[in-house]
Amino acid sequence: MVGPASYGIVTRPPAAGVVGLFCQSAAAAVTLTATLERRGLGVSSLVSAGHRADVSGNDLMQYWQEDPATEVVCLYLESIGNPRKFSRIARRLAAVKPVVVVIAGRSGQVVPPGHAVRATHAPRRLLDEMLRQSGVIRAANTHQLMDVAQVLAHQPLPAGNRVGILAGAPAAAGLVVAASSDFLPPGASDDEIARTVDALYAPGACDVVVVVDVPVVLPRTGVVARAVAQAAARTGRTTVASMLGLHGMPDELAATAPDGRLVRIPAFSTPEDAVTALGKVVEHARWRTEDHGSHVRPEGVDARRARRLVESWLGDEDTTRALDQDQAAALLACYGLDLWRSRQVRTPDEAVAAADELGWPVALKSASSALRHRTDLGGVRLDIADAAELRDDVARMRGVASSVLGETDPVFEVQRMAPVGVACVVRSAEDLLFGPLVSFGLAGDATELLDDVAYGVPPLTDVDVAGMVRTIRAAPRLFGYGGTPPVDVDALEDLLARVSVMADDLPELASLELYPVVVAESGVSVLHASARLRPAARRQDALRRALPG
Repeated sequence: MVGPASYGIVTRPPAAGVVGLFCQSAAAAVTLTATLERRGLGVSSLVSAGHRADVSGNDLMQYWQEDPATEVVCLYLESIGNPRKFSRIARRLAAVKPVVVVIAGRSGQVVPPGHAVRATHAPRRLLDEMLRQSGVIRAANTHQLMDVAQVLAHQPLPAGNRVGILAGAPAAAGLVVAASSDFLPPGASDDEIARTVDALYAPGACDVVVVVDVPVVLPRTGVVARAVAQAAARTGRTTVASMLGLHGMPDELAATAPDGRLVRIPAFSTPEDAVTALGKVVEHARWRTEDHGSHVRPEGVDARRARRLVESWLGDEDTTRALDQDQAAALLACYGLDLWRSRQVRTPDEAVAAADELGWPVALKSASSALRHRTDLGGVRLDIADAAELRDDVARMRGVASSVLGETDPVFEVQRMAPVGVACVVRSAEDLLFGPLVSFGLAGDATELLDDVAYGVPPLTDVDVAGMVRTIRAAPRLFGYGGTPPVDVDALEDLLARVSVMADDLPELASLELYPVVVAESGVSVLHASARLRPAARRQDALRRALPG
């Protein structure tokens, strides 16, 4: 069943071709069908699903992966009802067939009327990260969706990003100018045109070609179009064109390849459109050749014990439960993560006794969430070496707690000093729409204020984890910025991998925050953990196919 609120009866079907097109909006489907006809772009199948009572985009992607008539997949989405399943299916499909996606609005943030989509509290840019992780080509609008589709449908994937130019200069969209001809003079002879085109398509000259031909003095004779079409068909080099009066897949830019195939060069209204579409195709071709890694499987994980602990702590309660530090340490230990011990104290004598037990030197921290990480407000004292200094620091911090928070009997934490390193924050959360999410950033107000945070949707690969560490803007601090020694990034990536597996395993884990995580020159130290459990909301990405309720 397709719909409700779908296209309905197609009275004038589009021409046959290699593009599989999925559309939720009936109005957009009407517009795209007209666009297909205007551009001369054919489809293998066109499905307008409306509110997706049964057939979804995920279903169609699985079908198109096995459909020999479909070579390019295009999706116009108003919402994504099952992002985790979408991510897995799209990633598998994009490895063999390009997937181009345009999203109306921001999926899950504004749900169109009639769409049964769960609410999400995830940041808006998580959708961008999920699409990037899936390997799909993101189009800004339906115009760009069709631009990219016509390149993919009629041109081969390029071998690189070196662009040869016949007139114009598209030094943008990630393209590197490697071979460029001079402008063809008005009234250039057929021989001059042939020599120029042959040089542009010479072996090794470039990877892709952009042709811009806008006659100013004399009318176009068609010689340039024929020469370019024949050269592109002969060499198999990816080519796009912007030529006055030509749009879509014109016959003037078609030629027969040596194997008998008819090759068409897509024509664009503007050089900017041509270059933007070509840049996205080049980026996708690069993604195809990259190593995407394998799903992380850290050693020393005891998921069964973690499941028993979670079930024993939740019991039959239907409420959210915060774990204490001992419980958090036990849960983290199931995934090979060591939470540093700390002791809560109120008096100087208790603080000294805790330091004797844990080992000197120690750190003294306010247990209040408003002060526990605020060195600037006096909520943290570090590298305390003896009892006299510790007693004095407890007295000073009692004064801070009284003046700042109005506390008369404040609680503090004593903890052995960790090795010097870079402080980081690792979090996970269970979102109703996206399921488990993992985030990473460096500790500090600047990270929060500037939103310098990387996100991942488990299950993650080792390449995904490495990318999370390296994509934040402050990442150079981990690799020796300003002459400081580089820290143990391998240990940090291992920790991120273990948290992602934990989040994937335990839908009851409503949230987890490891802060601070100190990454030293050797090893990583988890100094504090906050975790909350709640009864598991049923994740919607099970292998069993089910209709929405």
